[in-house]
Amino acid sequence: MLFYQTLVDTFLHPIFQQVKFGILTIQKKQKMNKINYDTIPLAPEQCVTGFGTTIIVAPHADDESLGCGGVIALLRKYGQEVYILLLSDGTLSHPNSKEYPAERLRDLREKELMDAAAKLGVSSEKIIFCRYKDRSVPSRDTESFSESVNKLSKMIEILKPQSIFVPWRRDPHPDHRAAFQLIDAVDTANAKIYEYPIWLEELGENEDVPTNEESMPFRLNISSVVDQKKDAIAQHRSQITDLINDDPEGFRLSQEMLDQFNVPYETFFISK
Repeated sequence: MLFYQTLVDTFLHPIFQQVKFGILTIQKKQKMNKINYDTIPLAPEQCVTGFGTTIIVAPHADDESLGCGGVIALLRKYGQEVYILLLSDGTLSHPNSKEYPAERLRDLREKELMDAAAKLGVSSEKIIFCRYKDRSVPSRDTESFSESVNKLSKMIEILKPQSIFVPWRRDPHPDHRAAFQLIDAVDTANAKIYEYPIWLEELGENEDVPTNEESMPFRLNISSVVDQKKDAIAQHRSQITDLINDDPEGFRLSQEMLDQFNVPYETFFISK
């Protein structure tokens, strides 16, 4: 927990008391005020040596690469154990495709995740597939929530992670919010929770933005592994190309969205 204490000490330094992390805004963008990430402290890559065994919680195949591709690559670079927990089956990205019906699409997206993980240094044996229905990851208001929490608790008891990365609690996608609720309800023992944004900039409302009272943000320098992250994202061809071209309502990440993650850092929030 040395890295966490270092962050706490940093935020207590008088110079940082003048900065409103997470809610500092300078430019209006659609529904949400744009976060000025340049004001958030930048941690060196060596900080990951304090993360230890880590679980990356991905609601969908591609979230792990978009939000955490850099930290995964760095963790493996410094010899840390990484597991990826994929929650959903991803079958609603192209629901009307005849060429890729649900089971084939699920298999494709799982294969894309395995290929992406390999680019980041994580073997397929370290990936756990939950296969919850897309957009139906259990949330607090569902009957299956308690059962899912119990299963995750047993998994965490076995893996004994020191760090868990999960989407930001108010990331504007139901599966992302459900992912946080699951981890929040699990007995994570001594594991530190790091939250990462995916859709916050694209779809967020002002009330979705982290506040100073609830979290401390930091950026992680991933410049030495940014090409690995790009290669990992590129493996998710069903989400970024016209690989599946028989569903006019199919999902595809926009170039603008991808550009948000084409930066030499990743942003995380630590609960206070």
